[in-house]
Amino acid sequence: MKFLKNNILILASLLVMLGLQGCAEADPNFKHDDCFISQLIARGSRAGTDFVGTIYEYDKNGNLLEPGFTPEEAAGGSGVITFVIGPSDAKVIDLTACYLRATLTYDEFVTPSMSGIHDILVTEEKPDGKVFTVVSGEKSVRKYRVMGVYE
Repeated sequence: MKFLKNNILILASLLVMLGLQGCAEADPNFKHDDCFISQLIARGSRAGTDFVGTIYEYDKNGNLLEPGFTPEEAAGGSGVITFVIGPSDAKVIDLTACYLRATLTYDEFVTPSMSGIHDILVTEEKPDGKVFTVVSGEKSVRKYRVMGVYE
């Protein structure tokens, strides 16, 4: 019994010492303020066909960025992701009720959440499709308009 009490005291002391040391500062090599969606996939149902969106990135002045742009060039800008669905695929995907799956870089999160069903169809009443905000771990923000149309 005494042996058990001693071990518990030693273990508790070690835990307190570890807790008092606190968290170490993050390594600057692992801090990223990038907040890009590198790929967005829309699907008509959970087991349906995948459709890959076309991503257009813009700088803070609204100029379209060429492939290979740097995060510094894109800072303060936004993105547009389009899904153009042809007549033959219109039966497969309903742009008013589709699932979305994003590929992100580093430590980002998207609001509102992409889980569940989304309406990305562009209409007169909803010309911007659906807007998502991507936030990096360093709190950089980038907005994306996701727009779906039928040809």
